[in-house]
Amino acid sequence: MKKIKGLLAAVMAFSLGTGMANADDALSAAQQEAVKELVKSYLVENPEVVIDAIQAWKLKQAAVQEEQQKQALAVLNESLKEDTTTPFLGNEKAQSVIVEFSDYNCPYCKRTFPGIKELLATDADIKIMMMEFPVLGPMSEYAAKAALAAHIQGKYAAFHEGMMDTGTRLDENGVLGVAQKAGLDLVKLKQDMNAPDVLKQLESNALMAQMLGISGTPAFVIGDQLVPGAMSKDKIKALVDESRAK
Repeated sequence: MKKIKGLLAAVMAFSLGTGMANADDALSAAQQEAVKELVKSYLVENPEVVIDAIQAWKLKQAAVQEEQQKQALAVLNESLKEDTTTPFLGNEKAQSVIVEFSDYNCPYCKRTFPGIKELLATDADIKIMMMEFPVLGPMSEYAAKAALAAHIQGKYAAFHEGMMDTGTRLDENGVLGVAQKAGLDLVKLKQDMNAPDVLKQLESNALMAQMLGISGTPAFVIGDQLVPGAMSKDKIKALVDESRAK
C-alpha cells in the first residue's frame, strides 16, 4: 500500500510540475506520454506493487467464487427436497443426502464406488442423488443417457452398479451389454435415451455443475460442503456424520 501511495504521489508531483492546476485540467499528449513512462519506470523499479495488486485481485476473486458457490449449494439443496426425477442409490426416504457428480468413464468414480456400496449397506439413512455428468467424451454421454433411460424403467441402481464394476472404457455394445445384464428392455432403452426429459436432465446437471464450479468427476456435495475428487468410505462417512451433527 505504501508503494501505491508513493506512485500516486509521484504522479501528482509530476502533474503539478508540468503546470496542472487541478485534476480537471486535461493532460496534453506529451504530458500523458510522460506520465505513462513515469508509471512504467516506477513499476519496473518496484515490481512488488504489481505482485501485491495481483494477490489482492486473487483474494477478491476467491471471495466472489466462494459466495457464488455458497449460493449454488443452497439452490441445489433446496431443489433436492422436491426432486423426483434424479436417480438415486440407497434409501429414498433417508435424511442424509449426498449428491454425486459422476462419469462412467471416470476411473476415480469407479475407484470410489466400492466404498459407496459398502457405506450404503451399513448405513440405512443415506441417499445418494446421482448427477450424471458426462465430461469425458461422446461415450460418456452415451452411457449417461443409457443410465437415465434405465431410471425410467426403474433399474438405475442395477445398471449403475454394472457400469461401475466394469474396468475399461466401454463402447456402445459394451454399455448395452451391461443394460441387458441389468434386465433392461433394450428397445425401450434406446428410445428413451433421447427422450426430452433425459436430455433436459443432462442439461440441468451441467448447469448445476457450472454454478458450483465443478469441472471434473467425481465431485460430492455433502450437507453444505462441496468435495471434489475420489474419497474413501471412511472420509465420506465422516463428512456425513459432520453434516448430521449440524
